[in-house]
Amino acid sequence: MPAQPSLKKVISASRRTDLVAHYPDRLARRIIDLGPQSIHTVVIWTKDASNILDHSSLREVLASVGQVFIHWTITGLGGTFLEPNVPPAGQQLGLVDRLVAFVGDPRRVHWRYDPLISAERAGGFAGNISLPLFRSLAEPLARAGIPVVHTSFVTLYPKVLRRFAAAGIEAKQPSPEDATGLLCDLRAAAADVGMRLVTCCESAVGRQRCIDGDLLTELHPAHEPCRTDRARGQRALCGCTVSLDVGRYLPCPNRCLYCYAHPAA
Repeated sequence: MPAQPSLKKVISASRRTDLVAHYPDRLARRIIDLGPQSIHTVVIWTKDASNILDHSSLREVLASVGQVFIHWTITGLGGTFLEPNVPPAGQQLGLVDRLVAFVGDPRRVHWRYDPLISAERAGGFAGNISLPLFRSLAEPLARAGIPVVHTSFVTLYPKVLRRFAAAGIEAKQPSPEDATGLLCDLRAAAADVGMRLVTCCESAVGRQRCIDGDLLTELHPAHEPCRTDRARGQRALCGCTVSLDVGRYLPCPNRCLYCYAHPAA
C-alpha cells in the first residue's frame, strides 16, 4: 500500500509577538526558509494589518502559500495608555475591504476584540468594556462579511500587575456575574450584525478554537486537509489545533501594557 502524503504545515505568526506589524522581513524570510509549497495556511495575529498589503516582500511571500487566515485585533484602545503605539481603530478599519480582497474570502478574517479591560491612570480612563464601542467596530467589519469575533477578559499576570503599578495604573475587573452578563450582551450585539462571538479561554464556556484545523481545511482553496488534533503546550482551556509558531518573544513596539509577552521598553 503506498505511503500517505504528509500533511502541509499550519504556521502561526505569531502569538508571541506582532511579526506583521514590526518584523515583516523576518516573517517573510521564515516562510521562505520553510518552503511556501509546504505550508497549508499561515495564521496571522496582528494589531496592524497594513504590512500584509503594503510591505512588498511580505505580501509576495504570503500570496505564494496555500492560504492566509488573519486574526485581526482591533480593541478600540489603540493610542491610549494601554496600547500607546497601536494604530487607532479607524485607521485599521480603513483597510478592511483591501484585506478581505487579499485573502480572497471574508471568512478567512476573524476580528479579535481582545482583551476586555478597564483601567485608570491619574484620573484618566481607558477601557473597552463598552457596548457602544463594540457596536461601532462590529458594524463595518460585519458589512465586509467578517463572520466571527473572539474575546476574553484580560489576564493580570504578576508581571502585568508590576508593570501597571510602575505606571500608576489601576485595573478594574468585573465580578463573575457582571462578566457573564457582559458576554451575553456582546454576543447579542454581535448577532444583531450577523457575527458570531467566540470566547477565548473563558472557564464558563469551555474550550474554543482560534486555530481550527477543520475550519482551515474547509476554507482552503483546494480543501486540502491539515492536522485537526489539539495542540500541546497551550493553556488548559485552549482548544487550538496543531500549528508551528514561527515567532519568538521579541520586544514588541506596540508596548501594550497588559501584554503577557515582551513589550519593548
